[in-house]
Amino acid sequence: MNLPETRQRKNLLYDFYENLLTHRQREIFAMHHMDDCSLAEIGATEGITPQAVADILKRSGTRLEYYDKRLGLIEKHENRKTDVRKIRLLLEDFENNPQTPEAPAIISQIRRHLENLLA
Repeated sequence: MNLPETRQRKNLLYDFYENLLTHRQREIFAMHHMDDCSLAEIGATEGITPQAVADILKRSGTRLEYYDKRLGLIEKHENRKTDVRKIRLLLEDFENNPQTPEAPAIISQIRRHLENLLA
């Protein structure tokens, strides 16, 4: 995973599970990942060493990954986004040619993706 993907994953983890972190973990995680503050800047603000900030960030990241491994909300979110994209494409195909012989198959696929979204 490259740096932008890692940052995006951490942000998603935080979005889904931030309330499961302590107040201090949330605060430090947000300062580092959202506000782009360095470990030294956070340490100065919080009155702790940069190493302590790094330790808190590591524990927070581990905790967020643990929750996602157990609950799987990010995978469900990604699957839903995929289903929505597929529905949009199928609807565009259908709108562009509503009399196509494949119409029943397209409608069936749309129904299947909608069922996945509602599951």
